[in-house]
Amino acid sequence: MFMSSKKVCVLTGGIGAKEYSMLEKYACRGCRIAFMDTNKELGRMIKEQLEAVYQVKVFFFHGDIEREEDSDIFFTAVREMFGRMDYVIGLTEGTEG
Repeated sequence: MFMSSKKVCVLTGGIGAKEYSMLEKYACRGCRIAFMDTNKELGRMIKEQLEAVYQVKVFFFHGDIEREEDSDIFFTAVREMFGRMDYVIGLTEGTEG
């Protein structure tokens, strides 16, 4: 299972209740979180909430995974910030991670 605080969970696409619950499951195990969403206000709120409740590092990127430029920027930033991606959830077709 995923118990290391050094592991990184990456979620792309929209965040609804199901996706948020998934992020909580990884965060409660100490995983660092990176996620992308088109809703800037919701993304900031989720970032702040996960950091406050679970005391983990969270990176939020406001963008659209369907846009190649946003996708490239997001994954480059995640690699630079965390140096790894252990769990990648919600990739669309044609996206490498």
